[in-house]
Amino acid sequence: MPAPRGKLTDLPEISAYVLAHAAGIAWGTIVNPMIFRSLVAQGFVDHIRSAAFALTAVSSIVVLLLFLILRKAMMGSGPPPPPADRPAPPAKFTDLREIAAYVLAHAAGIAWAVTVNPMIYRSLVAQGHVNLMLMSIAISISISIVVLLIFLFLRKAMAGPGGPS
Repeated sequence: MPAPRGKLTDLPEISAYVLAHAAGIAWGTIVNPMIFRSLVAQGFVDHIRSAAFALTAVSSIVVLLLFLILRKAMMGSGPPPPPADRPAPPAKFTDLREIAAYVLAHAAGIAWAVTVNPMIYRSLVAQGHVNLMLMSIAISISISIVVLLIFLFLRKAMAGPGGPS
């Protein structure tokens, strides 16, 4: 489950997030261009935008699942509760509030990517830049960091007062 009460996050959770998103960025950098080239070669140029939305949605879901699995694996079972304390409830894999925070944060990232990124790339191409691979990776990392911050704050806000963060 999320970070201990009163904390926004912890090292295992950040590590799981970074690894999951690094895998997503690697997929987007290596595999997506091959998919788009194949679509263009087959004459589906008009479907590129739909394919981009579909690939983005699927990769966001896969990254979420990878994040949850990595977080669970990295956190382990945790320390046992003190003997005088009631037994702690079993740790949940996730909950609806956390999923909602993740979806809203990624929706904000996707909205940025489809509205602002094209303007950035057009400007770079107009300035004469040809190879945009490194810039694309830098933009993807930046968006991932902002999405992480949005996710953490939304999750904390959705937990409500007195709830686990």
